[in-house]
Amino acid sequence: MSRYLKPIRNLGSAALIALVIGLLFPSLSQAIFDEETRGGVLLQSIPFVAFFVAVLLTFILIIVLVATRFNGKIPNRAYRPIELTIIAGILGGIFALFQPFAFSPYKYGFVILLGATLSFILWSHVVPKHAKADADLPPISSLAQIIAAIAAVAVIILLVTSAINANTPQPPFGERQRVWNSYTPERQAEIATQKLTEFNTVEIPVLVIMNILPALLIFFAVRELIAAFTAPKAAPIKAKLARETG
Repeated sequence: MSRYLKPIRNLGSAALIALVIGLLFPSLSQAIFDEETRGGVLLQSIPFVAFFVAVLLTFILIIVLVATRFNGKIPNRAYRPIELTIIAGILGGIFALFQPFAFSPYKYGFVILLGATLSFILWSHVVPKHAKADADLPPISSLAQIIAAIAAVAVIILLVTSAINANTPQPPFGERQRVWNSYTPERQAEIATQKLTEFNTVEIPVLVIMNILPALLIFFAVRELIAAFTAPKAAPIKAKLARETG
């Protein structure tokens, strides 16, 4: 436990101080500086910089805690697929941002790219077990595969349902409210049909594809956990003996 307390105390305290500065500085500046001075670029940027530093230090703290907890403990057979999934997310985000076919992928491209990039930075700081250690692991059973697949499907359903509910087009469908109110009911119905059809045929598939990535991460993690919990205790020893005698 002590190995976690030091980074929490140092990085966590620094992040909290930066957050407090960002929250309190606007009020303090009004009491200390005149209006002209407060309008300066430097003073205006201090809250933003403080919030950015707080977020950055928090992310660094998460990296340190995750690396401390999992370094040398994750099998290479689980580490590598997760790493490749994250890289696929980075490439998918780049493609979504620069593809010329539809606007819907572009809407989510930055979120995909940002999430995948942060995940890669985090995951790259975790050191897996040596590849040779996979030979001592019990094989992944069909039960582990099935349970992991069910968990992944449940994650996809949950995330996609939430994303659909949050992103379903609503009146005035991107129009200004006053302009929308000036349309005839027929014109409003036409726009609504067009937007909903585009959402159902283009945006929902994009949401499904986007949420496959976290579902795959869940699949690989759950598969390894189930394999570890359901494997016979003697399996690693038998695997080691078989390797030495073979």
